[in-house]
Parts: sequence; structure tokens; C-alpha cells
Amino acid sequence: MVIDPGHGGFEPGAVYWQTREKDLNLDMAKRLYRLLRDDGIEAYMTRQNDSYVGLSSRAHMANRMGADLLLSVHNNAGPRGARGSMSLYYPSDKKAKGGLTPRKFAGIVQYQMLDKLGTRNMGIIARPDLTVLRKSTMPAVLAEVGYMSNQSELDILRTSAFRQKAAEALEEAVVRALSEVKK
Repeated sequence: MVIDPGHGGFEPGAVYWQTREKDLNLDMAKRLYRLLRDDGIEAYMTRQNDSYVGLSSRAHMANRMGADLLLSVHNNAGPRGARGSMSLYYPSDKKAKGGLTPRKFAGIVQYQMLDKLGTRNMGIIARPDLTVLRKSTMPAVLAEVGYMSNQSELDILRTSAFRQKAAEALEEAVVRALSEVKK
């Protein structure tokens, strides 16, 4: 299992009200990493600190390791009123592992985020253009936890308690997805 905290280093991702996406992503990814390791799941991260890792390098790392899953942790930005969670995947059943397709993995991630976080459903969306998803050889999902461009949602994203809940939602998604891989 490879966790990919989106952005990093000179690439901050979205920046709103002095909050950088790369910092929120890394915090949630580290929390997820600890939860998975506590569950006895072999997990790795594409970055452990505020460093830049190229998009292709992120996918290649997961491929070289023979990872069962790749989960890229992000936050979104859009019109000020936009809020909620979405899961993005590469539309190809050729990347299936066991009983798990990328689309099914995205559905599991989306369900867990909505269930545990109570966020609005912004959908499960095929994104063939995203390098990390396209170049990975296993089921891979990019989870957009919330909208930083929405002040009220950003206020929640800034809280440690919410980021912990987000990590727990993603942990549950990974555990469920791995059970599908084993089928």
C-alpha cells in the first residue's frame, strides 16, 4: 500500500487564507500511515516531509514496490461555494487486482469519506489525464477530502480532529479495498 501526500516542496497545491494544501495533505497522510501500520498493513509514503516528488516518480515508486493500492491524498479548490469530497480514478479494468478495479476502489473511498466525515458527495470521477493515476499499475485513487476554497470547509480542514477523522475514513477504505484485492 502506497500513500501519496499530494504536492510538496516548491509545489504548494491550493493556497487559501495562508493555508497550503501540501501541509494538510501531508498531515492526513502521516495520520493514515500510522493507522495502517498499527493495523499491521505494510504501508509506504511517496514523501515523508515537505519535499517535491515528481508525479511520474510517485506512480513509479508504487509500481516498483509492487503495491496493491495507491491512494493520493489531496484537497480541492473551486468556486467559493463548492464543498464536499470526491474520488478520482483512472478508467481501466486492466489495473484491477483481485476483485478490485480502480472504479470500485474509488467507490469505497468515496463512501467512507461521506460516511465518516459527513461531507457533501461531489462524485466519483474518471480522470484519465492525471499522471499519478494513469502511470500506476494497480488500483489508484486520488481522494479530494474537502474544498479549501470554501472558508467554512477550510476552517474544518484546519482542525486536527477533522484531519484525524479523514485519516480514519481513508484507513477504513484501504482495509476494505485490500479485502477485495485478496478475493
